[in-house]
Amino acid sequence: MRGPSTSSKIERLLAIVPWVVERGGATVADIAERFEMRPGAVYDLLLAAMCYEVVGAGAYENLGIVVFGDNGNDSDASDAWVHVEPGAMLDRPLNLSVPQAFGILVAGQSALALRGADRSGALATALDKLAEVYGERVRVSVVLPLPRSLPTLREALRTRTTVAIQYFTPNTDEVSERRVDPLEVSLHDGHWYLRAWCHLRRDLRLFRVDRIEDCTDTGERHHRTTEVGEAVSVAPAESDETTDVVLSIPRSDLWRVEAYPSREVTPDGDRCTVTYAIRSPWVLSQMLLRLGTDTRIINAAELPPELAEAGPTAAAAILELYET
Repeated sequence: MRGPSTSSKIERLLAIVPWVVERGGATVADIAERFEMRPGAVYDLLLAAMCYEVVGAGAYENLGIVVFGDNGNDSDASDAWVHVEPGAMLDRPLNLSVPQAFGILVAGQSALALRGADRSGALATALDKLAEVYGERVRVSVVLPLPRSLPTLREALRTRTTVAIQYFTPNTDEVSERRVDPLEVSLHDGHWYLRAWCHLRRDLRLFRVDRIEDCTDTGERHHRTTEVGEAVSVAPAESDETTDVVLSIPRSDLWRVEAYPSREVTPDGDRCTVTYAIRSPWVLSQMLLRLGTDTRIINAAELPPELAEAGPTAAAAILELYET
């Protein structure tokens, strides 16, 4: 089972360290409660961070993190004391280049977006000061690569012709062949989207253009029109032939399933009720294996047997391999 990425760990450290410094230290249990993590996960993260070296800071320079505790078991790690003593590298003025300042601003803002981060604490104050000093000098230019199908779609929009596409759906890992009548192409949150009439579903659908693996203009004219920006509810193509699976997940484990787009997330104390559009039992089984025994399927009685039993079936298959 794969753990959090290195970038995710760094973002958490950026939020945890200033919070601990402001308080003159804290227990692992305090940090776990504040940042909605398991005590064992906090302990492991900080124990590893004790060994981080700061390039160019001189011999034996590190982040100044010290954890007083014996081991990483949840029951014992909770009482471990965490102290942060910034090294000499942080006691002297730093001359940052513009790229370095921009990198710190981006990483810091990402850390403040984490659950439990103190948005009025030391990190937020430092970022405000950094933005004030470097704000006028930092200019960001983002070049978004155009999906290869975009020119064909734009031409089909102009000529009002039907296109044949091969569309990849990530939550089923399948490619479907469709004929669609393009009605609008738009850019939203860094992605190009196609709103079109789908001949396969006989309804409007929304397609992410970068997931169109092949696009061919058929030359066949259509007379279907809608006003651009018209307020019409359009289902994403990824939701076709899917079943809503409702899971109860510990809030501390939500990061494990961020790769799977959800329909709805409802906080419920220390847990969350999350609805996923699932078609493949294999996809559901992988999610459940990653989440472990603390996750429950709420609507199992309403699901087809292959989905309701996806978790136990996958677990049994793995156990059988180990026995073999």
